[in-house]
This record gives sequence, C-alpha cells and structure tokens, in this order.
Amino acid sequence: MAHLNHDRARLLARIRRMKGQVEALEKALSAHAPDELDCTALLTQVAAVRGASHGLMVELLSEHLRHHVAGPDDAASRESAVEDIAGILKSYLK
Repeated sequence: MAHLNHDRARLLARIRRMKGQVEALEKALSAHAPDELDCTALLTQVAAVRGASHGLMVELLSEHLRHHVAGPDDAASRESAVEDIAGILKSYLK
C-alpha cells in the first residue's frame, strides 16, 4: 500500500491512540480489585477502542477502494480488488 505513505504519520498517530486506550483499559483492570472497578468507565473505554478501530478500518478501506478498485484501468484488477474487499468486509462484520 505505497499510496498510504503520505498518510503514514496520521495512521500511526491513530494506532498509538488506540494502543494508549487499550493500555489504559488493561491498567484499570489490573490495578483494582474486582469490586472496586468502575464498570461504566471500563465500558466507555472499550467503546472508545472500538470506535478508534472502526475509524482506522474506514480510513484504510477508503484508501484501498480509491487506489485498488476505482484506480486500475483493467477489469481483472478491479474484480480481484472487489473480491478481496468482499472477503475483508465479511470477516470484519462478523
């Protein structure tokens, strides 16, 4: 995905934020006794991680569609890219 080079810093920043969110979740679960955990805070953090992951998927998928589905001149390349995306979406939406 050489076309992602121009967005690499932004993608890495997004991944680092996700990593920080997961680490905060792990820390909260590790640092407290089960009866001291704030379920609402944990659920909020899980929702944030899910949202960040979804945003990353949308961004990568959009770039892939632009460059590998809409971009190629030959129908065989486009069809192959569509099949790839269909498989990825099937897995992602499970």
